[in-house]
Amino acid sequence: MTVRPLPHAALGASALFRAYAAEEPAALAFYGRPWSEAGLRSAAQAAATGASLAHREAVAAVLAEQNRAWNGGDAAQRLVDRLRDPAAVAVVTGQQLGLFAGPLYTVYKALSAVRAAAHVEAVTGRPAVPVFWLADEDHDFAEVSGAVFSQGRDVRFATLDDGRPLDGPRPPVGHIVLGETALADTFAQLERALPDGPHRAAALALARDAYRPGRTMRDAFALLLRSLAPGLVLMSADDARLKRLAAPLFEREASDWRDTARLLADQSARLVAAGFHAQVGPSPMALFWLDDAGLRRPVDPSDGGGVTLRGTSVRWTDAEWHTRVAREPERVSPNVVLRPLVQDTLLPTAAYIAGPGEAAYYAQLTPVYARFGVPMPAIVPRLSLTVVEPGARKVLDRYGLDVPDLKGDLQALWKRLALAASDTDVAGPFADAQLTLERLADDLERLAAGVDRSLGGAAGAFREATRHALDRLELKTVRVEKRRHADVFARLDRARAALWPAGALQERALSPLQIVALHGTDAFPALVGAVPLDSTVHHIVEI
Repeated sequence: MTVRPLPHAALGASALFRAYAAEEPAALAFYGRPWSEAGLRSAAQAAATGASLAHREAVAAVLAEQNRAWNGGDAAQRLVDRLRDPAAVAVVTGQQLGLFAGPLYTVYKALSAVRAAAHVEAVTGRPAVPVFWLADEDHDFAEVSGAVFSQGRDVRFATLDDGRPLDGPRPPVGHIVLGETALADTFAQLERALPDGPHRAAALALARDAYRPGRTMRDAFALLLRSLAPGLVLMSADDARLKRLAAPLFEREASDWRDTARLLADQSARLVAAGFHAQVGPSPMALFWLDDAGLRRPVDPSDGGGVTLRGTSVRWTDAEWHTRVAREPERVSPNVVLRPLVQDTLLPTAAYIAGPGEAAYYAQLTPVYARFGVPMPAIVPRLSLTVVEPGARKVLDRYGLDVPDLKGDLQALWKRLALAASDTDVAGPFADAQLTLERLADDLERLAAGVDRSLGGAAGAFREATRHALDRLELKTVRVEKRRHADVFARLDRARAALWPAGALQERALSPLQIVALHGTDAFPALVGAVPLDSTVHHIVEI
């Protein structure tokens, strides 16, 4: 296994993420703290100081119970116990509950947190506990209901149908109970999609052991992630006891939502003015409400006062709304703006391990953190990597390519490589012919204009006709030549399916079960462990 760096810019990362990952001052100015060692020490001090012992004990009791249910064993319980230490801090990451543990970067984030916790502990001298936040209150089922696999030149999919329409209000994904019929169909798709690697049976067994009828999406995801990424505390904030601890945050947002919206809008405008982008769009209130049917509904302030539940006729006065939030915080759900603050209210978070999109929206949240009086953690970019299997590596080496070269137009790349491999020089003679025809057309146009200016149009038509005729002949010649080199396209197609499945960067698309089928159930700790703890670049891991 060899590892080499690749700049984030080569893979199309945003200007903000590139600048932040490179620790450029223009980007760091939008964050509460840098993610340098000094920034980590400062964030750890603020996080540990802000967490009372009683609060720690209450959160730890819930985490101990949750992790017992998710096969955490003694190792997870020891980590939970460390959070009870008044000096301890958390290194947190999290993700939506993607089918079969989501795309590869979910596991990369989890193991980035494990490694970053060890680094924070070494830098600060404090106990540092890696925590994975299960984003089980999110209701975007369409985003998490599929898994992607690569088989030769094919990209294949396995999907889950929960029986509800994808549009319209939905329950939190974590509440969805896996049905026997739906799962049977999903596993039939998985059987067809999973590559035929030496550990294929183990990958299927791992998936079947976690995703069982009667389990919720949250529990299935947690059990599979536990198997793929050991060494974590898993956490669901969708718990009445934790919601009560976060209730003061909800109550303040319910009353003062205009301040949050204004601060977010102002910070977003500053980002755009600095040449960056705003990741999160505006919303009137950063809260959802779980209605009587269990559906997660946005809460919209009404023009005449009070609030309404979007998509319903339910309307409450301001007093009724505030009373409900105070009495039933378990029915309140934060949106993308408030969720990080809930996280860092419940946990003494020194560092958050963020993907490119998350790192971008944290830049918008700095004044919101300050307004609520919650210490903002250091935002540390997660480890980012692409695994290049032997077959794809041979293609890259054979044609002198790198991973970014397969991102774009494969037809154009194929044409260039096929012609380069050809014994016949097609491009040169046609380029020469084009120049010759242009010179001839110029001479004829001058001659015609000298005889009669009215002949200029005819001369121009001659130029266009001959140019098009030559282009058509070149196209036909190249097409025939490319057919003679169809094997070139087949090789490129196989490599792209492995490195850019469905047009997305590998880590953002492929299922972790793909790696398990090829390399075994314990592959991820070794794979991520081989990569330097360096977030400033993307890592190419050649196996």
